[in-house]
Order: sequence, then structure tokens, then C-alpha cells
Amino acid sequence: METRYIKKKTAKLYTNDTDGGYEQILIYGEEVKTSGQPMNGRIKATYRNKYEGYVNTDELMVNGELEIYFIDVGQGDAALVVTPNRKKILIDGGANGQAKGFLQWKYQLADLASPDLVIDLMVLSHADGDHLKGLIDILEHPKIEVKRILHNGIGLFDGMDEKSGDRSADGNYLTTYHSGLADLQNLQLRNPFDDWIALIQQKNIIYTAVNHETGFVDTGDPVIAMEILGPVIAHDAVGNPRFKWFKNHPHTINGHSVVFSIQYDKVRILFSGDVNIEGSKYLLEHPGTEQKLRANVLKTPHHGSHEFHPPFLAAVRPQISVVSSGDSPDHGHPRANFIGAIGLASRSRAPLVFSTEIASTFTDVNEIDLMEVVPDGSLSINDIIGARLFKKRLNGMINVRTDGKDLYAMRRVTAWYWWESYGPLHAEDFPTIL
Repeated sequence: METRYIKKKTAKLYTNDTDGGYEQILIYGEEVKTSGQPMNGRIKATYRNKYEGYVNTDELMVNGELEIYFIDVGQGDAALVVTPNRKKILIDGGANGQAKGFLQWKYQLADLASPDLVIDLMVLSHADGDHLKGLIDILEHPKIEVKRILHNGIGLFDGMDEKSGDRSADGNYLTTYHSGLADLQNLQLRNPFDDWIALIQQKNIIYTAVNHETGFVDTGDPVIAMEILGPVIAHDAVGNPRFKWFKNHPHTINGHSVVFSIQYDKVRILFSGDVNIEGSKYLLEHPGTEQKLRANVLKTPHHGSHEFHPPFLAAVRPQISVVSSGDSPDHGHPRANFIGAIGLASRSRAPLVFSTEIASTFTDVNEIDLMEVVPDGSLSINDIIGARLFKKRLNGMINVRTDGKDLYAMRRVTAWYWWESYGPLHAEDFPTIL
């Protein structure tokens, strides 16, 4: 069998090599295994080792391209980047097991015969639970190996001035900083951060803080440029790193999220963590950062909250924006004013603004379904009379794919056409930096 990839926005996995019946709709960049000789312009193909059929030979390409999966983890962040040379970068993990579930599904980890999954690079934008907890589940998975972890240098502690550590005498800076595990020795860590650190130590994973001084990071794929833009750190009189204090702990840890770009040829993607108004202003004050924030695709800051800085969005000027949010707990994300602002800031006359929360689909739970929900009899039908219950039918995964020149964006729908899909959209305004 030979590995091939879909090179059209959407293509069909036909039931045979002659008529129009089909089993699946495949999107740009999807991997198939082909075998045998072409007949009638089609070749036998297997998708996900599960679905067999035929694809048109003129809809296949030999090499994969850049894939970004914005995973629906509810109220939180998680994204997987698969580079053209199949390196895998996981950014945040949400607060639940949904990111792990996606990886198990995509890479068939429940199949004992399947190879282990290697995450070449994991990025924790900051240590809030809605970004961290799901990564702990992934580190614990017996078939997932993580090679390297990048983080922002801010931990969670007990017995200090703040949850994030001690502050300078004037109160203007957070002085507790860690890069590697050795910097955390003899410090009292707070859950779930202590579980996170214990697993990293147990598995002997490379663990390094990054900031604006880091510059470019080697992803292992020579056609990809990954540049760290934030957090912007300061130094005390003897050169020790420290963070500007933004009003309180939540604003400080969010405002100093790891912010970075990934560039493939003429396409740039910006991941902004939970950077807020204070953090955005601080980034823009740093010389040269405004130009580097420009991107075609933006993982929007802080779940589309009201704490956004319009000049930051104007600096990015995305064509495609993705909000990662959920309704439990319900913070009202994405906020209406944020959706308006990100559309206004777009470089495109027809901007695409996705939300994982809005993209998810729910259906009514009927009485038969209720027996599946509460099979142990802990609740009866009578207990739930008058309540309206729903279950999630489709997760709100947002797929973005690119060949470095054109962009494709899709989400699943339950209607017969299977996908809401856009593209090819020409990537605007970026020079190649490799």
C-alpha cells in the first residue's frame, strides 16, 4: 500500500470504480492508503484502516501538507498541528479527556497493534486548569510519548505571596520563575500543577521555559518556522528573569501566555493562549513584535472573552479566526463584541470566524436515550419529567489545512453534505521567512 493525500477541498471515497455512490467525504490533506492499479480514473483506497472504496487518481497528491486541528474541549484550549513532514505539535489540552479522546480516535490508539503516538513538541501556554488538566491525561496514556514540553515559566504554588509565586518588593513584578525541573526543587506545588511536574519528572521529558528572547524553535521539520513572541520578560539588577505584574494572579498568568507563530511558506498561524488586554499591550510595546503578530490564521485569545485589545487584533489581521470555548462553565464566550471586533480586524472582505462551541451539534434526548444515560436506575423517567435534555452529536472540531499558499477550513455538519467547507483561500500579504 502507498500513502497518498487528498488535494481537493473535498473528495469522495466511492463505493466502486464506476458509479457515483460513495462511503465518505474526505477533506483536503486527508490521508488514504492506496493499492492496486488505477481503473476508470480511480484507485482502490482505505481510509483510517476502516473505510474501503475508490478515489479519483487526479484528486491525490504524494506529500502531506500542514494540518491544524482545533479540538473541541468545551471551555478551554487544545490544538494539534501536524507538519508536512508529519511532526506533531500539541498546544494545550483543555480541562477534560476530550483532547486525549481525539488523539485516541485519530491515531487508533485503542488498537493494540497500532504504533505508539509520538508528540514531538507539547506547548503549555500557561498553567490554568482549562489548558493543563487535559495534558496530564495525555502524559498518562501508555501509548503516547511526549519528547519535549515548552511553557511560560509561571507555576502554581502554595505558601507564597500569590498562587503564581512571590512578587518584588515594589509589587510590580512576579519574581518566581522556573525553566526546568531543578528550579522547582523544595517548592510547595499546588494541584494540578504538582501532578503535571511529577509526570514530567517520571517520564524524563525535556521541559523548558520560553519567552520573547527564545526566538525560533526547532520543530524537527525544516519547512516549518516556529517563533516565540511572548511572554515578554524583564530582568532584575543581576539578570534574573521576572514578569511584569498585571493587577492580580489571573491577569498575570493569562497575560504572560506563550504566544507563538508557525509559518509554512506564505502562511502564518498565530497561537495566542489567554493573552488579555494587559498582556497584549505589553507585547505590542516590545520592538518588532507588532509586525511578527501578523497572521493568516489566529487561535483567538482567551476564548473570545471581553478582555481583548483591538490594536492586538488589528496587528494580526487574520483571514481565519478560531475561538475555543464552551458552555460549562458558561462565561458567555465568545462575546458578541469580540466576534464583531475580530471580523472588523480581518484582512479579508469575507473573514471566516469559527467557534468550537458554536460548531458542536446537540440533539434531543428521548426517553429511550435516557435509559442509556442513567442505566443504573439512579434517576427514573419521572425524576426528569419537565426537563429538556440534550446530548452532543458532533464535537465542534475546526480543521484548517494549507499547502503554504492556499488555505482550507472545514467543520463537520450533520446534514447530507457532511462538511461546511471553505477554500482554496489565497494566503495574503506574507513573505517567506525560511
